[in-house]
Amino acid sequence: MIYQPISDELFWAEKGNGAFIDTPNARSRRLRVSGRKDPARALVGTGIPHLGKGDHAFYHQKLAQVTERTAGVRRWGAAALDLAFVAAGRYDAFFEFGLAPWDVAAGLLIVREAGGLVSDIAGAAYVLGGPNILATNAVLRDAMVEILA
Repeated sequence: MIYQPISDELFWAEKGNGAFIDTPNARSRRLRVSGRKDPARALVGTGIPHLGKGDHAFYHQKLAQVTERTAGVRRWGAAALDLAFVAAGRYDAFFEFGLAPWDVAAGLLIVREAGGLVSDIAGAAYVLGGPNILATNAVLRDAMVEILA
């Protein structure tokens, strides 16, 4: 489960049974990742390393590559919520570096149950607590891996 208190949205999933969102106006509406195919039209979420954490120069290089080849980049501020937004089709992709398992554990299941893929930025299997993460739909994954290479 991931709860967004500002909009009163609850994103949740059950392994093998799908991903859903509960809002004040609708309960248990099924989530699906976007079907966007063209990275130039894709909206990408990310997290930016803060003071004293991460390799800022490396991150800025990757961010520049993404901004040059996609429709836009957004930063919400919580990786779990960014992953929920991928599952809901609000973002077409999400990438970040240096996350802890508790930052992504719930979001991983929600993205996968919404039909998305989760890997590292090189396209290899994501290992919980790994150094980086990429979540997207199956069609955009290879393009995002190329952009982030």
